[in-house]
Amino acid sequence: MLAHINEEVKSQNGNGRTRASRGTPHARSSKGPELTNMSVLSTLEITPTRLRVWGIRSCFSVLDQGFTSGGGFVINLLLARWLPPEVYGAFAVAFAGLLFVSGFHNVLLLEPVSVIGPASYARQLPAYFLCQLKVHAVLAGILSGLILLAGGVLALAGSHKALVGAMLGSGVALPLLLLLWLARRMCYVVQRPGVAVWASILYLALILTGLIALHHRGGLSPLTAFLVVALASLLASFLVLSQLGVLQATDGQQATPTWRKALRENWKYGRWLVASTALFSAANQTQTFLAAGLLGLGAAGALRAMQMPSLVMTQIVSAAGLLVLPSMAYDFGQGMVSRLRKKATLTSFFLTAMALACVAGLLPLAGQAERVLYGGKYAAYSWLIPVLGLLPVCSGFAIGYSMALRASRNPQFDLLSNSLSAPVGVLSAVLFIHWWGVGGAVGSMVLGLATYAAVFFWSYRSWVGRTPKASEAVAC
Repeated sequence: MLAHINEEVKSQNGNGRTRASRGTPHARSSKGPELTNMSVLSTLEITPTRLRVWGIRSCFSVLDQGFTSGGGFVINLLLARWLPPEVYGAFAVAFAGLLFVSGFHNVLLLEPVSVIGPASYARQLPAYFLCQLKVHAVLAGILSGLILLAGGVLALAGSHKALVGAMLGSGVALPLLLLLWLARRMCYVVQRPGVAVWASILYLALILTGLIALHHRGGLSPLTAFLVVALASLLASFLVLSQLGVLQATDGQQATPTWRKALRENWKYGRWLVASTALFSAANQTQTFLAAGLLGLGAAGALRAMQMPSLVMTQIVSAAGLLVLPSMAYDFGQGMVSRLRKKATLTSFFLTAMALACVAGLLPLAGQAERVLYGGKYAAYSWLIPVLGLLPVCSGFAIGYSMALRASRNPQFDLLSNSLSAPVGVLSAVLFIHWWGVGGAVGSMVLGLATYAAVFFWSYRSWVGRTPKASEAVAC
């Protein structure tokens, strides 16, 4: 998922970008406090002080992702342990549907906020964020309505009761969960991941407390689990928005867009990515739906359960992407493309190495991990745990190059990567699941993501080949 092409950047420079995004002396001296640290870190050479600052922020980012993903991990772990496989499978299918529609929220809201916000509204970020909350209300409302409609159709079709409840619950939880994701993304835009960490701690604590209480009262189900997610997301979001001053902001400041203008800007940025999102989700979520349809809800539950150990590394990869994207966007806006390239290479190298080390650790411990997590309920599938560890290897390899292309506003490469990987993922899912069952679903997921990463690397090399090397002096 990338960004606009370079020609559109040039057009935007002469078409409403604020002086803060052009790198003029006046712009650098008049930046608000929101991006002061980002500008300093983007203009200094690597020093012990800079490494310490980025190390602290990286730790906060990893902690934030850890606590947030911990909420998802706790939900999946406890539901997999406490509910029958078929009922947990219903939750896994509904959760896969939630992830599918949330991808559109990501490209039409979260990504534009991370790129356009630092580049064009550095001095009006609280008011800019307030406008984006209104955009969120519109977009999340539409997506939630689609999920609720799907749940109603399943109910009329006489589908499994747990599946109907899970779909309805996910439709209710979606707007509030996406609100939390948006609020946390705002923390990264202003380089305050510590605020996101506290919100994530609150989110995890509420999730854990709610699920345990429901279990003891005999009321735990996919529907009630999603309702717990909704309440926890709402309270954690309020904490972030109040800390960042968004709730006290006004949207009448000069150069701050109305929500309609913000929506148009988001659409201009993300319209290329809508198709990419659908294709990416098809390549990576089809396996869950096909496993449920061809092998039963229990198989879908087993597939999701075996992904839990590798999700730790996946969240680290996501944390790194959230941390470097605003900084890369700032570098590109200031014409420091050479610095952006270095960040891309180092990010992909270190994350790939970490993910490979994770796979090496999972190989001898897969059976033991399954017994600790699920008490032997999914012992027959434990061999899939290290295989699924290859997913963060692929995503870690792609993330640095992906973020560089997003920051430089090149959405056509993202569309290309997904256009090639989606057919591979869907076709291999149909064939592999038919031949090898749940193991085939895992093989299809790995193959699809590996194709995605390979095409992204080729795309990045192609972009580098036609970008001026002496770009430090170029105002893009």
